[in-house]
Amino acid sequence: MSGDSADRLGVFTVPNAVSLTRILLVGVFWWLVSDDRAASAAGLLVVMASTDWLDGWLARLLDQVSRVGALLDPIGDGLMMISAVLAGMIKGWVPVGAGVLILVRSVLVAGWSGWVTARTGRTIAVRTTGKVAITFLFIAIPAFYWAVGADGAVQTWWQVVAWPATAVGLVFHWWSGLGYLRDGLSVIRRER
Repeated sequence: MSGDSADRLGVFTVPNAVSLTRILLVGVFWWLVSDDRAASAAGLLVVMASTDWLDGWLARLLDQVSRVGALLDPIGDGLMMISAVLAGMIKGWVPVGAGVLILVRSVLVAGWSGWVTARTGRTIAVRTTGKVAITFLFIAIPAFYWAVGADGAVQTWWQVVAWPATAVGLVFHWWSGLGYLRDGLSVIRRER
């Protein structure tokens, strides 16, 4: 199927179904958090983060890259990230300082990307550094969640996993954010 065919299909592609599933799982995630099920919420985060990779891979494999998918994927990523961090901060499972740095960058980039898309009709391409950031942060955040229910050496082990992954993830998160700023400016210049 060509890219034009996928655009005509709109929402009805396999990768878009995966992205939509990730978005719907955000509700299940919040239910698990509200029920103080940190370990289950962490497991669901890992599954949701895996679908972020899966939808892009399927889109390329099945030649079903679409404009709808280009919008659904970052919406799913943003909802997943913001929910994981915000819920973890509310519960005291994610350190506030790290959470604030993740949220501020996520909101700024989402707002910028939305504005660029509204102004130009074009989306900002996903950066490899953004994917690296998401990978590290979705190692860190579930590790913080799993540390909540663990004791002694196991809790320490999860913390040892979480903190370095957070540090590396934040560096890539902000670095990619600057890249998205530059990319958005390039999109705007091309449209003029």
